Amino acid sequence: MGRSWDYYNEIAHLYDSQYEEPYWKLYHAITEQLVERAIRKNNSQSPLNVLDLGAGTGLWTEYFLERGDVVTSLEPSKNMVEVLKMKAEILEKDVEIINGICEKIALEAELFDIVNAQGDVFSYSIDPDESLRESFRVLKPGGLLIGSVDNLYAFLNDTISVADFKAFTKIETEKKTQIGNSEVSKRTFESHLFSPEMLKKMLTEIGFEEIEVAGKIVFGPYEEEAIIQEMNLITETELNYCFTKELIGKAEHLHFAAKKSLYK
Repeated sequence: MGRSWDYYNEIAHLYDSQYEEPYWKLYHAITEQLVERAIRKNNSQSPLNVLDLGAGTGLWTEYFLERGDVVTSLEPSKNMVEVLKMKAEILEKDVEIINGICEKIALEAELFDIVNAQGDVFSYSIDPDESLRESFRVLKPGGLLIGSVDNLYAFLNDTISVADFKAFTKIETEKKTQIGNSEVSKRTFESHLFSPEMLKKMLTEIGFEEIEVAGKIVFGPYEEEAIIQEMNLITETELNYCFTKELIGKAEHLHFAAKKSLYK
């Protein structure tokens, strides 16, 4: 079975270019607003000590650095880490960069105000439960875990919409699927799929509280020209409806924010 970082090692030089499409610009605009919403709601005061988990080539590392936060970046793909290091040098920003996996974070407990896990980190990890527990361990009391995962319902919809009942049953049973992009690599890797209910249950059992789950993106599909022309209005509309229970299941990705209790 392929590992996610083997795939990303192979496509590291192409990674950023894949996210220049209007859809992903919209996705990131929505995510930025949801991240800031979670920080405001938690009354978290900058500068924050942030662990960017599964940092990739540094999109979110750069985001938090530009906010003035102190950032540690952890990424399992060595080639992605090399790109991230080059970006940090260009930005002339001080950031600790660790080549490692989220199941075993080689850092002390209770260090971070925020663990940021964008890009479906827990879906792509070998053991999502262990990865979430490690994130809980390194968070300070009252700290936030913010991230995204692949939405089970969206993948079920993709299979049933073309009457692929064999694939539907497999995904329904295993809660997993194979991920990859054949245009850039022959490799694939396993993604763990979550329903909103599964995600909340897992986070609660680990010890998180004040859990919020939203859908990204709940409307659409959008035409590219529409996104380009009305990015701000579409973003605002998506944010107005992304927490609507009846719409979350439509989204390809689930956004979540969860708080570590102040008290043990």
